[in-house]
Amino acid sequence: MASIVLPISIVSLAGQTTPYEAGANVLRPELKLVRSLNLPGSFVSSQSIYADAERIFAASYQGDLFVLERDRQAVYSLLETIHLGGPLTAVRGDEDNVYIAGTDGNLYRFSKTWPIRFLQVTPLSNYGLNALHVTGQDLYVAKGQAVMTAYAERLFISQLNPGDIGLDLTSKRTYAEAFVPNSTLVFDRRTLRSIGAIPNPFGMFINMNAAQGFLYLTTPGCCGRGISVYDASTLSPVQFLNRTANTVAPIKRRGMSLLAAGGETGAVDLYAFSKSGYELVNSADLPALTGFSGPEDIEIRSMWADGLDNLVFAGSSWGNDRSRGPLLPSFFVLEIHWNSGETE
Repeated sequence: MASIVLPISIVSLAGQTTPYEAGANVLRPELKLVRSLNLPGSFVSSQSIYADAERIFAASYQGDLFVLERDRQAVYSLLETIHLGGPLTAVRGDEDNVYIAGTDGNLYRFSKTWPIRFLQVTPLSNYGLNALHVTGQDLYVAKGQAVMTAYAERLFISQLNPGDIGLDLTSKRTYAEAFVPNSTLVFDRRTLRSIGAIPNPFGMFINMNAAQGFLYLTTPGCCGRGISVYDASTLSPVQFLNRTANTVAPIKRRGMSLLAAGGETGAVDLYAFSKSGYELVNSADLPALTGFSGPEDIEIRSMWADGLDNLVFAGSSWGNDRSRGPLLPSFFVLEIHWNSGETE
């Protein structure tokens, strides 16, 4: 299905980057599968994957933190597995630490040594932690089943139940204490004052990401209807991409704004920002590429890309009770290639 572009101006945003323009003489990005790994874990939360310049971290529903080497020569090999107990929901990091959240309500902190070293566990919620975000010196978590992200001076959070609140661990202040269903609430990061709210697409629970001046909202699962793109500053709607997606990963490469989107069918779509908005330029069909095309074999639920290189990391729900096993891949390394053949 083609993307649908809402008829509003995005000239100011397009000026921040080099718009993609179709044509024979223009570099065209394309996603290719580099490696699939049979990690024994389900990566079902949208923040289950994080990476820095040297390592990749994947937090599973089974309670394991997998640490892989971010090195093509080492074929992205598994370095260590750390079992933390209950289902893990999010992993993020800063320059020195890796933070892991889970349904047990604990926040785990490890140092980025070789190997990583356990530092601290902090109990924060009796109802679990579902999201976390690290930006600069600030660390935020979302309690209960809320989803949350941050960008520039904005905090975004969407609640599923009363009591799904946000916590600024740096200042020890809470936000989003009032329950507002079917909405994405927006707060000022410094003051934690409410700025406004965006109705969740189709009144459904969502996943979210924010980067490159945009806020991206997706409705996960088999009934997800696409990607809603908003201006992260003005909160105005920018575009609706009419292809189902569970989660997205924004990427900035070669001056282009790119967007990878993973869905329930196991496909990873690649969009490039053009003068008229994001345009679909390529799709990697992981079931077809791996040969695991059974029902629910590959459903992309989590992704990470950071622009440090051309890599995109994707995690799957790891099949079902009939297909789950040591041969079924659950983690995928993809790479952006260009029509010149360069991969950097």
